[in-house]
Amino acid sequence: MAEEGQGQVLSTAFPAPPPFYKHFTAENLKRVKEAKSTAKPNKSEGSENNGNDESSTSGILSLPPELRYMIPPEPPANGKYTLFGRPYDINETLGSLEDAGVEQLFPSQPDDTAEGGSDVHAEWTFDRAVYLKRMARSILMNFLELVGLLAIDPEAAVKKLEDFRVLFVNAHHLINEYRPHQARETLILLLEKQLKMMKDETEGISRMRVQIDDMLEKFSKDDVEPLDETYLPQKKVSPQTIRQRREKAIWQALNEEMSL
Repeated sequence: MAEEGQGQVLSTAFPAPPPFYKHFTAENLKRVKEAKSTAKPNKSEGSENNGNDESSTSGILSLPPELRYMIPPEPPANGKYTLFGRPYDINETLGSLEDAGVEQLFPSQPDDTAEGGSDVHAEWTFDRAVYLKRMARSILMNFLELVGLLAIDPEAAVKKLEDFRVLFVNAHHLINEYRPHQARETLILLLEKQLKMMKDETEGISRMRVQIDDMLEKFSKDDVEPLDETYLPQKKVSPQTIRQRREKAIWQALNEEMSL
């Protein structure tokens, strides 16, 4: 019974997050990085042991329990993983509509193994957006036909539902072919964002350097207002005190400039 209950929890549509997610903190990441740097000599020695993974396993077990979760597990030996109770292949590829038993409504990519296939493949282009638009228009037209059939002959409308299924499956298949392109574009946007942040930081540092150079040039010209040294008529102010007051005035002016 306990095993059955555990299986039901694993196959829940929206399971609770694993409890060890709380260990993924910046401090633990830093500790794991330090542990890896100290374990590098042992790892190099173990790499000469004909691919034996005992050294890596012992290294993980030597870590504190909260840090063991930070080490990613090895890929499954059978090439499959389970997500929401459903098995998936690690190197899963998009299958063809022919294998799924669905009529394909767009042209297929030429086969390189056929005669002259490499030359045809090099010149072959396929605009998926054109066929997606055509399928969208076909779906609208079939919807109008379905409404008319429901008013005249509801039994004949059942066949029209199969046309909808073929159109939607083809459109969904074309959209899935955009996934690699989407991943590349997402990575490009992320890199561009990081590059923009670094450029903004560099420009900010350059602007601050110019401001500091201007202030230092201003102070070198001795443009600081002279200090009022007459408020101590009975005592003579030492040169060290005058220098300290002048430095204090410079730092105060610098702070006021930086706060703008």
